[in-house]
Amino acid sequence: MHTTSILKSALCLAPLCLLAPTLSAQAAQADGHAPAGVMFEHAHREGEFMFGYNAQRVVQDGAYYQGSEKITDSNGSDALGRYSMLSEKHDMVMHMLHFMYAPTDRVTLSLMPMYMTMDMDMRANPYQVDSGMGHGGMGHGDMSSHMSHSHGVSGLGDTLLGVTYRVLDEGSHQVLTTWALSAPTGDFSETGADGKPVHYGMQLGAGVWQVLPSVTYKYNAEPYRAGAQISTRQPIGGTNNLGYYKGDEISSTAWLSYLWNPAISSSVRLQYSKTDTIQGHYEVPHNHSAPADFQGNYGGEQILAGVGINTVIPATGGLRLGAEYLIPINESLNGVQQQTRDVLNASISKAF
Repeated sequence: MHTTSILKSALCLAPLCLLAPTLSAQAAQADGHAPAGVMFEHAHREGEFMFGYNAQRVVQDGAYYQGSEKITDSNGSDALGRYSMLSEKHDMVMHMLHFMYAPTDRVTLSLMPMYMTMDMDMRANPYQVDSGMGHGGMGHGDMSSHMSHSHGVSGLGDTLLGVTYRVLDEGSHQVLTTWALSAPTGDFSETGADGKPVHYGMQLGAGVWQVLPSVTYKYNAEPYRAGAQISTRQPIGGTNNLGYYKGDEISSTAWLSYLWNPAISSSVRLQYSKTDTIQGHYEVPHNHSAPADFQGNYGGEQILAGVGINTVIPATGGLRLGAEYLIPINESLNGVQQQTRDVLNASISKAF
């Protein structure tokens, strides 16, 4: 079903090329940037500035899974019986400003502050068999099945600072390496109405410095372009002041785009990621009422597939717009979690 949806979306993109205006040969082309969800995938020439805005929405909802197996009524009590509350939907939106400057042809500097919003809808667990949560948990006890609530957080997230180096730029081949740091500017100790920390996955920041190196390869055989990138995220030092840190992550992605005319291109992309569980543990009283309150119910392996579209608007002097939609084609999750429903990426940028 997922594969069919992707193919339908790709076919829907093709007619858009008929609507796009054409650009002069000297102007920037739509496929000069990768799909909207890929970061650190391009560099600039000496003296060039770029200002951009990126947004990403990730939604998790539906049934719970244990590994890659759906939890059903037949095994629900065994897999979920220890929790008093379950999530119905987790909605995360990231807004990111993107500033780039190239002091030389080889080096491009990046600054990316973020603003995050996260919301979660909860309901009483129909599979609950034990209300003793312990560890400062809420102990909901005989909560009736109709009880539900929603909660959310919003605020500044962590800030990315990057240095991209143009290793190779010859003919059809380009290689970029990036060394990025994630500065802990986001709040890692957000609390709920009860004064206790919210779920680990709803904290706005990591609370520690993280390093995010990546290598990107791009190949141009117009009207086709292809690219691949491998990256990782690793914390620097130990846990934050609350006693935890987000698990290490390694990811890789590959994409193929087609240039319908200089103003518009469409793309397909695959993304693989593997993320460790939350490390450490809240060192203050906290809830143990839902799967998201437990460190072992985070991370896993995931493969996403999606389609995208990039365009350049000539009348604006080269304003770039991008959009991308991805869905999971395979997930093997740590502990018990809801699968990702979809991921939507959008971007807008202008170079000077």
